[in-house]
Amino acid sequence: MTTFYACPYNLSVTGFYFESHEQYLSLSEGCADSFGNPVEEFEIQFIDGDTEDAQLADALRIAQSDLEVWFDSIEELRTGEKAALFFLVANLGQSLADALENIDDVQLFDGSLIDAATDQFDELYPTLPQGVRMYIDCEAYARDCELNGDFAEIEFSGATYTVLNANDL
Repeated sequence: MTTFYACPYNLSVTGFYFESHEQYLSLSEGCADSFGNPVEEFEIQFIDGDTEDAQLADALRIAQSDLEVWFDSIEELRTGEKAALFFLVANLGQSLADALENIDDVQLFDGSLIDAATDQFDELYPTLPQGVRMYIDCEAYARDCELNGDFAEIEFSGATYTVLNANDL
């Protein structure tokens, strides 16, 4: 469960904590300043939740307009999907709507760039004799893949992921 705080831009009004979109709507409707004027603009602050959600909320810069999407779509995503969403927004600069549409297009490898390059090389050349295999420099191959933009390594929620199709997104 994720907890946010709605901090009103009107300094004479106290904000509120919320854990769902419905709770936000209910509490924001009753928010008024000392003159009885409704308060409509809030800064949304991430307060509590797991590391994935904290990093994702920061990258997405969650605002009032994003709360419904957060609670209806993002909060339910699996870790790999959240990592893909993080990559699309933080690394490629996609909007939240575009990133949610493209989330299934991201090919993630759970591991470092070198591990991903080694794994891909082994898949491409499974019958390569071990005597020849020991002369292959997978670190150089990984570096070339990163420099070409084919692979991209990201850190998300304390784990390392490699995007295998970074050039194609």
